[in-house]
Amino acid sequence: MYLDTLRICLIAGLVVLFFSCTDEVKSPVNTKETSIRFEKITYYKTPIAKNDSSPYKSRLTYFFDNGLPHRWMELDSAGKTQIDYIYEYDSLWQETGASYIEPGEINYSGEIITYKNDSTKVTEWPDSTGTVFYTMIDDLNKKGKSYRATFIGDTIHGYDSTFYTARGFEKRIFFTNNKGKVLNDRSFEYDSINTKGDWIFRNKIMNDTVVELQYRELHYDEQFIGNEGLYYEGQISLASADENVISFSENEEIVFFTRSIDWQHQKGYLATKEEGIYTVPQVVPGLDSIYNGAISPKGDQIIYCTRDEDAQEIWLIKKENGTWLPPTNLTATSGIEGGYFQWYSDSELYMYIDANEGDVVRVLLQNELLKITDTLSGINTNEGTEFSPFVLPQKKFLLFTRYLEGDPSQQGIFLSQNTGTEADPNWAVPKKIETLPYGWSPYIINNDQLLIYTDGEDFYGVPIDTMGLDKI
Repeated sequence: MYLDTLRICLIAGLVVLFFSCTDEVKSPVNTKETSIRFEKITYYKTPIAKNDSSPYKSRLTYFFDNGLPHRWMELDSAGKTQIDYIYEYDSLWQETGASYIEPGEINYSGEIITYKNDSTKVTEWPDSTGTVFYTMIDDLNKKGKSYRATFIGDTIHGYDSTFYTARGFEKRIFFTNNKGKVLNDRSFEYDSINTKGDWIFRNKIMNDTVVELQYRELHYDEQFIGNEGLYYEGQISLASADENVISFSENEEIVFFTRSIDWQHQKGYLATKEEGIYTVPQVVPGLDSIYNGAISPKGDQIIYCTRDEDAQEIWLIKKENGTWLPPTNLTATSGIEGGYFQWYSDSELYMYIDANEGDVVRVLLQNELLKITDTLSGINTNEGTEFSPFVLPQKKFLLFTRYLEGDPSQQGIFLSQNTGTEADPNWAVPKKIETLPYGWSPYIINNDQLLIYTDGEDFYGVPIDTMGLDKI
């Protein structure tokens, strides 16, 4: 009885949440519009204790715009990655292998995938010398899904058999060893299917008993925001580290952000977009101990600061012919310290300086020299700390974070409207965005439809039209 009640509660709560975020499918179906961009499956063991209905693990999968999977990750109950699997393709998008890491491993391993024909897929696992020590041969059905997998080491170890429903969902999977014994026999019952024909709730059954409940959170848009608001969960926002600042190139093909476990010594990461998705982030060479930074509109410069006690030195690196050049110390050349930058153009930036407990200013960058050109007196206060500015194109609005000790009304992300022009801005009295919690590094992307910010631990995304700012 309790299991049925829990299932009903999960369907009524989680599924309603799903449908509140998903548009109803129209006929005829457009494949691109209905392609899943990322999904999150959460797993609940049964029987579930009445005082603990939290999942014991989850699995995230990200998909390219062409519908092929980019990466999947299995997370534990705390959201930390246990298994990471990254697909590899050739120039024609034929799957060629993968790199993966499992619990207890330090380095990623590789697997090699080839196709004998349209119905036979071969996966090989080589050791460190390149010698294949294990092979799996999948027999594929007309939809390219495996219905029989043969596992071969020094000899054939056994077979996985998979049966599907008329909709193509997994119905039953079991392993048969080389002695004919059936092991790990499990089947699935589907309780809920959405209007796009994808399942969102199913039961895993073994020995005629429901042993697991699985809820599938699906997203078809390109925002990559989960139901909990995390931006690129598991890929950019990690449970095992803190993310501090984020910025994008003008065409949003490149994202730069910082991540660390030590607040004052962070690593700078870059991720590039491929087929509509940011791929695996990589550490920028030389940026393994910075405080914060930002990428330029063209994606070929990064301004950043380092922190040593109370000093915040500013540095600049440039990329030429695909290589990042040695950094230039802008504090040494300009006499300015600060951080929390935003590039408005290749020569105009907004940033934080340590004045009046912390102020936001406008600066010009020319010939590797910084010069303060506007102290933004209407924005800054004498008592509070203003930092982490973001100015929209045409300077329509200025977003920034303010923190005044002991006054919650002056703690959060603020917005000031420009009542002047782009050439001669006049910033109105800032107003706190009450719909946002305290955070910083606000950045608006996706054709001014999505605001990204950090709470100091993860990046979150908020649709503009839910903030009362849809006129931006």
